[in-house]
Amino acid sequence: MNIALVYGGSSSEREISILSGKHIATHLLAPDRNVFEIDICQTCWRLVAVNGRDTQPSDVDKNGFTVQWEGKHIVFDVVVLMIHGTPGEDGLLIAYLEMMGIPHTGCPARTALLAFDKLACKSYLRSNGINMAREFRITEKTLAGPWEQQAAAALGPMPWFVKPVAGGSSFGVTKVSEAAHLLPAVEYAMKEDHVVMIEEFIQGIEVTNGIMKTADKEFILPVTEIIPGNGCEFFDYRAKYEGASAEITPARITPEITRLVQQTTSLIYDTLLCRGVVRVDYILRGRDLYFLEVNTLPGMTQKSLVPQEILAAGMTMRGFLDQLIRSAIDEHQRI
Repeated sequence: MNIALVYGGSSSEREISILSGKHIATHLLAPDRNVFEIDICQTCWRLVAVNGRDTQPSDVDKNGFTVQWEGKHIVFDVVVLMIHGTPGEDGLLIAYLEMMGIPHTGCPARTALLAFDKLACKSYLRSNGINMAREFRITEKTLAGPWEQQAAAALGPMPWFVKPVAGGSSFGVTKVSEAAHLLPAVEYAMKEDHVVMIEEFIQGIEVTNGIMKTADKEFILPVTEIIPGNGCEFFDYRAKYEGASAEITPARITPEITRLVQQTTSLIYDTLLCRGVVRVDYILRGRDLYFLEVNTLPGMTQKSLVPQEILAAGMTMRGFLDQLIRSAIDEHQRI
């Protein structure tokens, strides 16, 4: 089997994507497989490693998503997607692979596109009964009007979160507690995306839950509790990837609340028509669960949340990835 492991991308999440890809590569190696690591950036698509060893970089033929290796023309049986941000998580690369008829481990392109737009995703899930925080949309045009007063009317008093609508790994996200810090936070978020949302702050426990469904199995992973620390007010980039947080799996919540989180994750997965492995983030306040966002290509570094949940479930990364790949190929054959 020839597997293309694709990582990199052209967003702020590029570094994390590469770390995810390199971590996953070690668990994909097997005698009956060739694993081709492909780095995609804004200007090039290049083969950079084969079976865990760096190779002389060579271009991918975009006309068929193929490569040349050791004098052979390599056609891929499946693409394992590890690009967080654009062009992977936003559905662009997925749409290309779907047009080419190549199996992949991500969600359908339409699902990825919807989930990547936090406002559109929240609107769709809210219409399907999912509980969540209130938000207010900001664009450059909005800034010409009385947007601060409008935001206060929509959200209530501070603190608020300011977030780019498209993006991940908490890049561009700020918690704002004073009016003087609001505009700088919006401008900071606009470096990631031209549309920004201000979201009400809900005091509670941050939890997250990974899930993967195949044709005949459902893997709803243990819930993880996130405790930001070392000066982090929320689960930002430092907390996620530089050890400035504690993550407890399984979370210190009751069996009843655990079922609520897992059932909500399963409902969101089905409502959005997800495929592959997905992670959903929440705030838990008492017995009330508030949806934050869905990650259709979640981080898979050694420090990431989904790998922790896989191990806590008593599974191996190799076994989980085998299920992911098999499901992608089977799903493609059914279409």
